Amino acid sequence: MYEKLDELYYNFYGEIDLSETENKIEAEKEKLIQNISEEDKKGLLNILNELESLLHYKCKDSFIQGFKLGIELTNELNNYDYNIIEKLK
Repeated sequence: MYEKLDELYYNFYGEIDLSETENKIEAEKEKLIQNISEEDKKGLLNILNELESLLHYKCKDSFIQGFKLGIELTNELNNYDYNIIEKLK
């Protein structure tokens, strides 16, 4: 099931242009890296890599939750008694 949702995610996902933000982050990262020890550099880079992975999984999770909500709404609408409006009149 999750493989199908992954497939849907990658088929419908449109990347947002975040190049300006990415450039700012990269510039700040380079400033930090120049002023810290090798051990701290490794730690910082590990943290940044983990944050990037976390962001990726959060985006996929958000897509999956939205997709599930869409399915639930579709099912509810398919089972909706449209004649109820006439009955209320």
